[in-house]
Amino acid sequence: MEPDPNLCKEFLRACQSGDLSRVKFLREKYEIPDWTNFQHDISGDTALHLAAREGHLEIVQFLCEDWQMTDSCNNKVDVTNKDMKRPLHEAAQFSHNDIIKYLLSQGLCSRKTIPMSCAQVDSLKRGDWTPLMLACTKNVSEACKCIETLLDANANPQLRNKDGWTPLLLVSRSGDAEGFKLLMNKSSELLVDKSKNGRTAWHIAAFHGHRNIIDQLMESIPWNINVRDSSGSTPLHESVKNKDFSIFYHLIKLGADPKAVDNVGQTILHLAALTGNKNVIEYVIKKELIDIHAKGCFEVTPLVAARRSKQAEAVETLLKLGANR
Repeated sequence: MEPDPNLCKEFLRACQSGDLSRVKFLREKYEIPDWTNFQHDISGDTALHLAAREGHLEIVQFLCEDWQMTDSCNNKVDVTNKDMKRPLHEAAQFSHNDIIKYLLSQGLCSRKTIPMSCAQVDSLKRGDWTPLMLACTKNVSEACKCIETLLDANANPQLRNKDGWTPLLLVSRSGDAEGFKLLMNKSSELLVDKSKNGRTAWHIAAFHGHRNIIDQLMESIPWNINVRDSSGSTPLHESVKNKDFSIFYHLIKLGADPKAVDNVGQTILHLAALTGNKNVIEYVIKKELIDIHAKGCFEVTPLVAARRSKQAEAVETLLKLGANR
């Protein structure tokens, strides 16, 4: 029998808001036998997904421990929505470490004698994302605790999502220096991993402006500072795209090669012109790192690149510094 849609909405709303007394009332009044039958139409989220996402530990415990359900529902801690996302994914993505610990601890319900599987630490949602990967997308202290908890539970840091991103690559994007250190200490091999398009932790940290990650990479694998991705870009190229001059300058001081070109012959000066990065244009020309008339593929100069991308300030700067009209 299909559950009453109004009751379904009310029950899910109560779980999402953390209203435990309301959840208990609805269960008793309507004698709800199985909460896994209540799901959002579009996402397929269950009450446990919502409670885990919002950080309502009491609701999570109640759903897992205080509910008489059929034997076929003993794996309720790993119930999936339409994206194959589990409650553990939700807790990890939204940095609820207490809920992660609880879901991972479930072996036998403390108040029942029915065996129940614990949450699978490396379960995959759509796109091949693990809970550990999702925990690595945030840069808050609680997210770092989640990373530590999942690693302690033997989460595999070498798994990749559909784009080839590992947890360490993801934490290089979020900028969580402590999370990065945890992953690096777990397996130093992760430091040289590349995504499907060849991006490394160096590229990602440079593009997103995370000096704390860059410094850890410099201590561990300094020889990789000029590593190239599949388009031939180096971390220095990526820092130019980011427009954070402090990161660009820091990489130069660390020994990044300012003369490197990508697969279409673009120098850091070309990229600065394309992105309107005035500070880099001025620095490169004044330090005479690259010829202002340097040509990439199809004879494109920095001035031509700036004009094509309609970077008026970059055009003006290049002309003032001596570019030929």
